[in-house]
Amino acid sequence: MRVRAFHFSLLFVAAALMSAPLALAQAPPAIQMFMPGGALPERSIRFTLTRDDGRIETLFTDTKGKFQITGDLIREADYSVRVEGDGRTFGTTVQTFRIIRATPVYVTVFLNDLETKGTRTGVIDVTDADVSASARAAHGLAMQAVEKGNAEEAIGQLKKAIALYPHYLRSLNDLGVIYLKLNRLEEAAEAFRQAIKIDQTFVHPRLNLGIVLNRQGKHSEAVTFLGKVHKENPQLTGVSLPYAEALAAIGKLADAERVLREFLGDKSLKSSTEAEAHFRLGAVMNRENRFSEAASEFEKAISLEPKAVMAHLQLGGSLIQLKRLSEAEKELLKAYELGGASAGGAQFLLGQVYCLETKYDSALLAFERYLKDVPNAPNAAQVRDAIDRITTALRKK
Repeated sequence: MRVRAFHFSLLFVAAALMSAPLALAQAPPAIQMFMPGGALPERSIRFTLTRDDGRIETLFTDTKGKFQITGDLIREADYSVRVEGDGRTFGTTVQTFRIIRATPVYVTVFLNDLETKGTRTGVIDVTDADVSASARAAHGLAMQAVEKGNAEEAIGQLKKAIALYPHYLRSLNDLGVIYLKLNRLEEAAEAFRQAIKIDQTFVHPRLNLGIVLNRQGKHSEAVTFLGKVHKENPQLTGVSLPYAEALAAIGKLADAERVLREFLGDKSLKSSTEAEAHFRLGAVMNRENRFSEAASEFEKAISLEPKAVMAHLQLGGSLIQLKRLSEAEKELLKAYELGGASAGGAQFLLGQVYCLETKYDSALLAFERYLKDVPNAPNAAQVRDAIDRITTALRKK
């Protein structure tokens, strides 16, 4: 039975509505916001954190105005905090600061009063000076609904904000992100396209639309959008992985490898992000029959994320091609242990391992489990044929 390597891809979504803080050591770097007059806020404050390498994050403080700067955001660099005014209690505020290695960081941001103009820093203003107070209020209610996990309420409030002010870019982008999280891809794409039509320089909806197009299998169009974003913002963390995914999907494997290697050159990557980059690079190499190099990349991914199901599965596939069957079995069993039926492909590859080892009873069980886990598998007919042939051979023993 001829062994075949399989390609699986991981989903990466960039540009989320909020970033969850990670557990840090004692006294982590933090940003503390104060209301005009010096009081602590009584609710979460949304802000944009921009780093001088082009990374942009939309974040939320806690209900007392504090945000702990997580490890993946920290590097020796210049930062800008931008808080859009709420039209009721404080005005737009911009403050810059710098993190210096081995120096404690505690940034205080005193929000401007309604009459004070914030300093422009070159960060795209995704609201508009003409946005009405009622539209801003609807957007604020939407963000409160997001924090509570009430997606439908958030969608309703964002639609209200957009109806009140059709050019409300922030609301359009956030609406698209919520649809994307709900896998309502057509609606997500429409929201992002509306935002892009209003302002083609606004990077977030262009990036997010590229991610949606990948999810829809429209990889050529995704390459067009993501390629432009990547060229204009090569240091933007969220663009490289979906761009490489789109390139690989249309067969531009050398370009995908180049993008991934450049991305991995950033030594400040979060471990989970670095793991996915190694995984994607390994998947590209698998498709080029560079199985030894692919195995090395999957091993790097697993060292960073030991429970990465598909990394174990693809490593098992590479090891089969390298005739390292006992190691392949170990990785495939681990993939199935971690992923269960969602990693049904591991059972198919285990069946191939056992056939190569002439362990036909085990192969039969693996193939049967595969069909149970993946009943609509595109190769189901071939697997059933293999089961029939193995069963016949075993009966003749």
